Amino acid sequence: MTHPPITLLKTILFIAIVLVVLGVGGAIVFPFIPAILWATVLSILFYPLYKNRVARYKKSRFSKGAETLASLAVVLVITAAIVIPLTYAASLGTLQLQNSISDLSGEGGSQFLNKLDDTISATAAKLGVKDFHALEMLQEHKGELTESLKGPVTNSFKKIGMGAFTLVVAILSTFFFLRDGHRMREPFIRLSGLDPDTCDAMIKRIGETVHAVFVGSFVVAVIQGIIMGTTYALLGVSNSVLLGLASIVLCLVPLLGAPVIYVPVAAVFFLNGKVTEGLIVLAVGFIIVSQIDNLLKPIFIGNKVNLHPLAIFFFVLGGIAIFGPIGLMVGPMVLTVLLALYDELRPASLPETEAA
Repeated sequence: MTHPPITLLKTILFIAIVLVVLGVGGAIVFPFIPAILWATVLSILFYPLYKNRVARYKKSRFSKGAETLASLAVVLVITAAIVIPLTYAASLGTLQLQNSISDLSGEGGSQFLNKLDDTISATAAKLGVKDFHALEMLQEHKGELTESLKGPVTNSFKKIGMGAFTLVVAILSTFFFLRDGHRMREPFIRLSGLDPDTCDAMIKRIGETVHAVFVGSFVVAVIQGIIMGTTYALLGVSNSVLLGLASIVLCLVPLLGAPVIYVPVAAVFFLNGKVTEGLIVLAVGFIIVSQIDNLLKPIFIGNKVNLHPLAIFFFVLGGIAIFGPIGLMVGPMVLTVLLALYDELRPASLPETEAA
């Protein structure tokens, strides 16, 4: 009877240990993937500012700790410019959401439904729907409606808490990514198996993609949301901050956008007999906000990213579906890496093709 060599058993045991360690390590890191992705994007976006700070600090008496001080300065800028405004807006939006739910189930919702009954009852009768009374339907199913809203509201608070924790971890990770990122270059090149020039070109393309997508999508969406939110506030619309935040989110998603919000808002104005306010909302929405994409995106993006719009569309949607909001950046980043790998692995005999 023969036995396998001891070296083979050692190899199998080593592979098993490596797989177990990788599995446990992956399970530990998995909850922090969104934070790591956010830190990666923030590091790419603010890396030019970091390099500028490092150059300045190296010329001062703080030259020994220039990288640490520069990373700290950039993190403070991110906190002041992004984290604090975002936290304030999210808190105010959450408060307005609670008030909206209370108003809907209270006297305010009853008044609105009464006006709705008066406005559409004649139309409903012509369509063969008689005795349509939304207020009675609400009162009849009020208990069920309240119970059904408790779950989403509770989940929303949980997601907000988890989002806050993710944001804190992302900010801390950004500090180390900026300060120590250059030390990861050589290990990355060795692990990738690619030559340094190819890696540098890939990193450059990823950076250009992140900047273009961030400015061309996120910044434009924020501008659109601010314009609509300000319009709602000036016209006396309650929960204008919440509606502005919702507009930003919808403007980030392909095929949706601000009309999902401002068309119903205008309809409510019309139902309440406020024709002028309704027309103003539609005018600002259709003439200004909905045209901003066509006006600002070409200016911001230009020819920085040679990616086909259909490819970006699918990778943005897929990224959002898998990773949440950060998928807006991750999707195009993954697409850029795939195209760079394709260019590297493509046989030399194949003709050049346009980027996806």
